[in-house]
Amino acid sequence: MDLAVLVTVGGAVLLFGAGWLIDKFFGGLIEEIGKRTLDRLLRRPSKGLLGQRALRKYVNDVRRNYATHTMSFRQDDAAITVEEVYIPVQYQSGGRRLDVEQAVVGQSRVVIVGEPGAGKSMLLKHLMLAWARDPMRDPHVPVLIDLHQYGSSTLRELLAKALSHGRRQISLEQLDDALDAGRLRLYFDGLDEVTRDNFPAVLNELRELARGNSGCPMVVTCRESVYRGILAAEFGAPLKVAELDDAALRRLLLLLIKDRKRCELLVAALHANRQVLELARSPMLLTMISYLYEEGLFGERAEKLPKSRSEFYEQAVAYLLRRDEARGLNSMTRHGPAVKLAVLRKVALLLMNKPSGRTISHRELLAEVRAEADDFNLEPREATELIDEIVDRSRLLIRLVDADQVYAFRHLTLQEYLAAVELTKRGDELLKLYRGNPTTWQEVVRIWCGQVSEDCTWLLRAIYTDPEAHPLVLLCLAEATRVDHAFAEKVIDAFIARVRREEPLQESVIRALGTLAGAGGPRGRRVLSALLEIADPDVDAPAHVAYRVLAASGAPEALRRLLEAADSIPTARHALRTMGDLAVHGLAKEWRIWTIDELGLLGTPAAAEALFELLPEFHDPQRVAWWLAALLNSDDVRAAFSGNTSQENSTWITKPYRGDWSPQLCSVVEVVVKTLRGSEISHLVEKQRSKASPGLSSASVPPAGLPSIFPPIALAALAADPNPIVRLSLKLSEPERVALEVVKSRVRVSPGMLESHDSGQVWSALWNISHKNANDKELRTAADKLAELVISKAEIGEAVKNLLCALEWPMRAVIAGGLLKGWGGRQDWALLKEVRPKPVLLRRIFAVSLSLTALLVVGAGCYRLVSTIRGSWPGGATLLVWVTSGGIVLLLVAGVLCVVTSLFDIARLFSIASYIVTLLSGVVGGVGLLMCGLMTLADGQAPLVGGYGIWLLIFTIGICILFGLGYRQRYRLWANPYRRLLVRCAPHCLPSHTTPVQIGLFSH
Repeated sequence: MDLAVLVTVGGAVLLFGAGWLIDKFFGGLIEEIGKRTLDRLLRRPSKGLLGQRALRKYVNDVRRNYATHTMSFRQDDAAITVEEVYIPVQYQSGGRRLDVEQAVVGQSRVVIVGEPGAGKSMLLKHLMLAWARDPMRDPHVPVLIDLHQYGSSTLRELLAKALSHGRRQISLEQLDDALDAGRLRLYFDGLDEVTRDNFPAVLNELRELARGNSGCPMVVTCRESVYRGILAAEFGAPLKVAELDDAALRRLLLLLIKDRKRCELLVAALHANRQVLELARSPMLLTMISYLYEEGLFGERAEKLPKSRSEFYEQAVAYLLRRDEARGLNSMTRHGPAVKLAVLRKVALLLMNKPSGRTISHRELLAEVRAEADDFNLEPREATELIDEIVDRSRLLIRLVDADQVYAFRHLTLQEYLAAVELTKRGDELLKLYRGNPTTWQEVVRIWCGQVSEDCTWLLRAIYTDPEAHPLVLLCLAEATRVDHAFAEKVIDAFIARVRREEPLQESVIRALGTLAGAGGPRGRRVLSALLEIADPDVDAPAHVAYRVLAASGAPEALRRLLEAADSIPTARHALRTMGDLAVHGLAKEWRIWTIDELGLLGTPAAAEALFELLPEFHDPQRVAWWLAALLNSDDVRAAFSGNTSQENSTWITKPYRGDWSPQLCSVVEVVVKTLRGSEISHLVEKQRSKASPGLSSASVPPAGLPSIFPPIALAALAADPNPIVRLSLKLSEPERVALEVVKSRVRVSPGMLESHDSGQVWSALWNISHKNANDKELRTAADKLAELVISKAEIGEAVKNLLCALEWPMRAVIAGGLLKGWGGRQDWALLKEVRPKPVLLRRIFAVSLSLTALLVVGAGCYRLVSTIRGSWPGGATLLVWVTSGGIVLLLVAGVLCVVTSLFDIARLFSIASYIVTLLSGVVGGVGLLMCGLMTLADGQAPLVGGYGIWLLIFTIGICILFGLGYRQRYRLWANPYRRLLVRCAPHCLPSHTTPVQIGLFSH
């Protein structure tokens, strides 16, 4: 047969076989790519509500509208940058303080309740800005609605207005499409600010949105006293914003004052003044206190702090009205503080009686001032000037941003205080107003009782007839200036009797009774003594309710009694946990296993600091280290370790974070990692030998109830292990195969990437999980089953396995998937912060040089093969040529047989034989062709290059090696496995200047 015909037929058969192989192994991938490409070509560019252009504009609107927040009472009333002073908002659950932000992200329906100024609005602004930084992380587009605007517009109209930007107005039909598709995340702020007339309507609309749009997460904020479970059927139990603990209080003060020494002086003064400290646990009131302190009202060392709520408001209002005088700016004002105070009192009472409750128009305000002009000794034409001075100089009233002719008090608590002052001599009117709307007037009643000098027993006795008002009466007894002793004793005895009988009390009653017990004075000491008697450990009677009230009091005597009981009574231990930082010092002195667990469950920065101090001395250091590893997940806890300790002993463990973390935090993390890995156990055991410590294992298990640990701790421990890889092929049981199918059905895996064996499928499935799947409970169950199997087979120490199992589940699953391919060691971990661009140019140069080398060798081999067959090659190695040619021909024939056996029902044995022959002939033909090419180049008889062939080969191989090594090094920096893991599962743990945008797509 002619050689040209042979080459033509062989080429056709080879192309056919190659096509069959491509379809066999990559057909699914090609088909999927084709479908997606066709779908993109056929789909019109998105111009809908949430198209790319519209979304870009909306992101810019969010950044512009929510970047600042008026915290009031700052120097010159300057707005602050939200992200600069944001303090994570927390709530209490099971005695632990948890992050509200995580709860909001993890639940579809949430109601957040709290007192005015607790940080609810700041939280929602922070969530909006967090989304705007990386809009692609959340499939839902957040929309923030201020509910005080409700009335003139419905909720749907307010949503459409919030989503509109520039000239583009969103229609209600477009909004409905987005709601039906589940594209929005809805934030409704200030349910308590809706007018009484509109309140039923807004509740109905909120319920309809919650029921009809299950795909859209919703958050509603409301004042606790107003909420009362009105949306419980749709939203479940509310999250109550916890007061600032000591660490958060200190952190916010430092952000506001920006002077650590002055900040510490004010903190010390607050801790010495319990009543004002309770006020300062509200972010809004703490802002007021910090401003007045900087203005010098409380003295250089804050020694002039007021002693009660009423006194604080009185001083704050008086100073703001006389601020220009204090600054020597008398020429800036014409009207005295007495006139302004009288106007503000009347306006406050007017607003408290209005259905809206919060705003007053310019016309109404002007009419109110002019109506009293004669009494104020004012000319009617001076009314506008007086209003401007109140707004611009005193800043107790503000013009709302969205309507220049509408006014409101800066904070509702100021309005309530001024209304109480206006009603000082009109107690009967106050009682009537309270009975008409107890929710609105209860704070006014409390302030009124604290600031009037007359006997208020008659008012409290009238209110006490309503069982719902019992918490208010207890709070008034704690603050009232004058109350009949017999009445006070009667109320106190009634509640003490209920505590003694172990009657279940509402949480509001427990807090109010605790406030009275901690208020001091004869009444407070009477309550506290009775509670201590009931909770006496020598008495066998149960005292569970008494424990809760004692914890709410915060008194030092209560702490001592709870510590005595907590050793054997779980309810006392739980109550102790609710005391927060007040309990830290007492718990740290007990030196028992349960006190370590309670400090960990307490979870505050102060508790973390106490644990770290106990770590080198406690007889079970690993238990302490486990809790520290979990608490370091909190931003507040990490911020608490801000000392400048020496870094002489620092190692590779904290190298990626040394520019971000303080030296003390680096030291804490290093000690925790070393302790949990067991490398520091030996000297700790030796240190504790004299204390009869139990044996310490280098691979202790996490304590029960431990939250997920801080990811860098587990990753550093993983990088320290010499063999972080699974070398055995996995064999799945039937339940594990079912779990694998569940994961594959939930996680998007690229077609064609699934391996034919079990290990490859497990790797592909687990590797594609991310933090976006965190709320899928079924996926978590299946992924945990597979991750447990992989981690158990890994060639890593037991200590590292325990650390990996203590991570949050998406990260645990991805790490387990990576164990099947291998993780980097210490060098990769140390290079975590080194971000480089993807080495595309080096890869292309390497590919070109490799292709040229292969082309040179294969071309020379083919030339020699053809020349020898045609007889034109001058002798030598003919046997190799014919063996190579035979291998190539046999490869073509066997390939045809493989195709035939796959198309027709032929004996399986024959099919297997065809595949074996194809494989062997391919190896023989390929090796022979390579040898022919190398021999031709060595002989110096290659076409075109002649005697320079071998030098050209050496040069191209050198180029391949050079660029291959360079590409590998650069690729290692770009595709750092630990960085890619954090991008996918814990972006908040990335070192600074390391963002998902810089890193690019997550791949393996």
